[in-house]
Amino acid sequence: MAKEVNKEVFEVLPVPQAVAKFVLPSLASTLITIIYSLADTLFVGMLNNPSQLAGLTVAFPYYQFLNAFSSLWGVGTNSVMSRALGEKDYDRVSKASSHGFWGSLVFMAVICVIFQILEKPLLYVAGASAQSYDSASVYMLIVFVIGGIPTVLSIVMSNLLRAEGHAKSASSGLMLGGLLNCILDPIFIFGADMGVAGAAVATLISNCVSLIFLIIVYIRIRETSYITLKPFPGGVSWKLIKDVILVGLPSGCLTVLGATGCIIQTSLYSLYGDAAVAGWGVVNRISFISIYTVHGVAQGVLPLIGYNYGAKNFKRVRSVNKCAFLITEVLAWAIMILSLIFSAGIIKIFINDAATIEAGVQIMRKYMLCTPFMAIVLLVSTLCQAVGKWQYSLIMLAIRQLVFNIPITFLLNSLFAMKGVASGQPTTELICFIGALFVYHRCFYRAMNREELLSKK
Repeated sequence: MAKEVNKEVFEVLPVPQAVAKFVLPSLASTLITIIYSLADTLFVGMLNNPSQLAGLTVAFPYYQFLNAFSSLWGVGTNSVMSRALGEKDYDRVSKASSHGFWGSLVFMAVICVIFQILEKPLLYVAGASAQSYDSASVYMLIVFVIGGIPTVLSIVMSNLLRAEGHAKSASSGLMLGGLLNCILDPIFIFGADMGVAGAAVATLISNCVSLIFLIIVYIRIRETSYITLKPFPGGVSWKLIKDVILVGLPSGCLTVLGATGCIIQTSLYSLYGDAAVAGWGVVNRISFISIYTVHGVAQGVLPLIGYNYGAKNFKRVRSVNKCAFLITEVLAWAIMILSLIFSAGIIKIFINDAATIEAGVQIMRKYMLCTPFMAIVLLVSTLCQAVGKWQYSLIMLAIRQLVFNIPITFLLNSLFAMKGVASGQPTTELICFIGALFVYHRCFYRAMNREELLSKK
């Protein structure tokens, strides 16, 4: 059968409609991802045991590392494939899809072994106490060491499908896993009386089901698709792997650096007891609503931007960008306002413990002020990756975390104690917001204007 690409949605459909076709399914799957990331915290919190919730909070940053590795391979492969489709280089599309899938599998096999060996020191560095260590350890073993490969492969697979325009199918697979996790959580946590271990098992099973679904989707469309899962056709291309990794590196680093910052923040909150760590755990999950929302918008428009950039349709690239900024900021401001108004009620939904609620409210009312500024920083980073300008994204994100966030958080902690830790992120994002606007102007307006002039000569 003839292979085909849906050129109408990439090239012809009015920009708002084209953006909607990609962003709405992506946001739908993101919504489910948010729900199931909250589900573990919600159901473990119902045990009303701050130590178990603290253990889950300690282990969660390492689960974020799986998202980092997924982004490293998934976003990188998506960008390479999208630009190759725009350039009509279909052989590169097929090779990129294979290298992204199998490269991520081999990479994760090595990473899982390393994390198992270093598990104990990693958890204590993240703020585990004698009371919370066992819960953190079992969660990390099941979700990361055993479940790391299917978790990463499911997200990489969704990126392969999205790059070729199969946004609904890609999102459906992730949504299926998220919904299943919400169903299985109470069964294993309460029905099987497994506590935190039950939450981990539910997550593992859900991610495996998601991967199986997406592979079935690929099998059904493989005759008309440029995607291939044959291992490294034509041999391993280290240059292609390098291209994938370099483009995906900023997304991977974003999550790794974010997780590192989260580990440091958790460690600082541990100075104020398990209630503070548990309260921070709830706030951290709520903050992920804004992070995942930005991620959903960015992942949705990435194929559109990459394709049209490869085809040198810069006018359409700019229009897609404007839509992405508008959607992101409306959602970010709504999330911030709601979290500030209903902070006490939100914390109480997760755990009905007076000390945890008090600490959580103090943290949320400071921390969530970062949301509108962070949204722009993260969106600009992904837009740069979409057009292959990974250097701008990587430098911006490294400076954001290493130069500003970590030092500022330590400084404010020494000055204002727990409230100072919560104020570190908003202070950082306000500074980086200004830098992100500069990067966007340089990476898009100046660069594309220059390429437009060259293309007309």
